[in-house]
Amino acid sequence: MKKIFLEDEPDLEIFLRQSSNSRRITLRISALDGKITITGPNYIDFKEFRKFAESKKSWLKSKRKSFEPPIFISEGTKIPILGIDTKISLSDSPEPNKVGSILFVSKEKPVSTQVKNYLKEISRVHLDHMCKEFSERLGSKVSKITLRDTRSRWGSCSNDANLMFSWRLIMAPEDVLAYVAAHEVAHLKHMNHSKDFWETVGYLFGPYKKELAWLKQNGSSLHRYKFES
Repeated sequence: MKKIFLEDEPDLEIFLRQSSNSRRITLRISALDGKITITGPNYIDFKEFRKFAESKKSWLKSKRKSFEPPIFISEGTKIPILGIDTKISLSDSPEPNKVGSILFVSKEKPVSTQVKNYLKEISRVHLDHMCKEFSERLGSKVSKITLRDTRSRWGSCSNDANLMFSWRLIMAPEDVLAYVAAHEVAHLKHMNHSKDFWETVGYLFGPYKKELAWLKQNGSSLHRYKFES
């Protein structure tokens, strides 16, 4: 994907996406991580996109100020695991090992890759257990659970009973993770957001307004953590 850099503003990195379906130039800032994307028709010249972006420079700068800076995973970084701040520390152990509020990782391997794999692994364990418990209570069966690093949704349920979750949910409080699991399992009975669906979520999980509010208020913060090798 091409990038546009504005004059005198090297920090404003803009990703260019051209599509045959686009009818006009649009500029968007992701509410999750502040990523800037400019989209437009295939036939428009690169210079026109840059000119459009330059005209929006003041607006972009003001909007970017409201976003918290990214957190790059390395030794000494603190990340939430099930909502509890956990410090990353190097050790001689070949595999990640969490002891209390410290996650020990091997000093011989890339730190961020180890942490990411560890989070995905324990996310799988927790979600497998939660979904099994909720689906049995509902009298339904989950076909498969898939983990992804999604930006637009925390989970989904397909017509063939396949569930998908963002592995970043393992950084949220445990009750929030369980709520999302119950939410997607409830879709096994109701592929909508009707009154019956929400009653099913309540039956599986209990009162959920606090967890739903946490996701709306704090969910985007889980995307601040950058796992780069």
